[in-house]
Amino acid sequence: MIRKNKIFSALVIGIFLASSAGIVLPRSVSAAVPRLGGQNRYETSAKVSQSGWDTSSYVILASGENYPDALCAAPLAKKYSAPILLTTSGALDANAKNEIIRLKAEHVIEIGGTASISLNIENELKEMGLDTQRIGGADRFETSVKVAEALKTSTNVVVTSAYGFADALSIAPVAASENMPILLTGAGSLPDSVKKYIAQNRASIENSYVTGGSAVVSDSVLAQLPSAERISGQNRFDTNLNVLDYFKSKLKFDNIYVVQADGPTGKEFADALSASALAAKTASPLVLTYNSVSIGIEDFLKSNVPGDVKVIAVGGTAAVPESIVSSLQSLLDGNTTNPGAGGGGSQSDYDLFSSVLTKLKTIDISGTSTLNADQKEIISDVIDSMEKYLADQNYDYSQDAKTVKALFDNLSDKEKTDLENAVFDSGVTISEGLALEAKFGV
Repeated sequence: MIRKNKIFSALVIGIFLASSAGIVLPRSVSAAVPRLGGQNRYETSAKVSQSGWDTSSYVILASGENYPDALCAAPLAKKYSAPILLTTSGALDANAKNEIIRLKAEHVIEIGGTASISLNIENELKEMGLDTQRIGGADRFETSVKVAEALKTSTNVVVTSAYGFADALSIAPVAASENMPILLTGAGSLPDSVKKYIAQNRASIENSYVTGGSAVVSDSVLAQLPSAERISGQNRFDTNLNVLDYFKSKLKFDNIYVVQADGPTGKEFADALSASALAAKTASPLVLTYNSVSIGIEDFLKSNVPGDVKVIAVGGTAAVPESIVSSLQSLLDGNTTNPGAGGGGSQSDYDLFSSVLTKLKTIDISGTSTLNADQKEIISDVIDSMEKYLADQNYDYSQDAKTVKALFDNLSDKEKTDLENAVFDSGVTISEGLALEAKFGV
């Protein structure tokens, strides 16, 4: 878990490190980036399907309203060379229905129980002349086991949290390409259904890959798995990087799919879920983002991607801004400079700083403030430097970074906590802090 004071440290220090990070993103986009996106998650899933399949005998149908049942679907989609289409739980979404017809599908595999995909949907599919099969258990854990059983024998398994989607989706393309089932677990204990599956297949399981830190999958769970290895990071973006690095020999980097993996609702899973089936088809990586791409991901891709590569956004521009994809494409093409941009940051910096600055200005640093002189100076210096950058994106604030960092490092733990509380009370969100941390690597 990321502590607030770490995020605040990233906020007050990281803001000023962009110019020294060596990454300059384009402030404008000369042409539309490759994008698979619609007006909503259901249309996006259809667009993803259209990109990868002219026809398909099978379709995997999953809930677009919640993620647990669908997290384990990518390996099944790969087995049947099928896309993953999303629907609402009560009625078959029109985008999914039209895509099933376009694909000339004959079989639909429904993932999850009737709470995820209702009997009304199943009956409608049957009325369309389709053969339907439901794979679902009493809960999300048993559903993941039943999907694993449908994959038949596997020498490797993935075990990840059932209460978050990002870690599972990071490894989904690899898991699918390598026929590895994705088993779901709670944080502190291995569910009985998963424990039973492991026991029955222990002789054939050569490796167990646990994605996510010990806060979401405990060491006691890991100890119950055969030949278990944890792949994790300080947050979902670090975990994404470490998954890509660990399995880079299994991945092909001709296409890189960029998806949103965080946001205000906590349900920003749908586009990545749809993309996981398409990425699995060609063993392509999924890059998780939220407002930015981390320096670690950029450095990894630049070091490991040979030759031509296409960076593709999945989802609308609100989910994956064009500036992120075009700058990443530019970076991988070897064109990391932009004559129209200064050394201080990027257009995404501009939007982020604008939001943060407005909130920081609400913090009381007057004579009646409970903050001390050093705390007030940090806030004042941050505001002053951000205003200079927003007025002129050529402004180089690297020297400001040194001043702010020195002041912040000299605060006591209590002073840091009090300042942290003031910042978060102003409305600065955890996601904004994470975005800055991910972008600037601090």
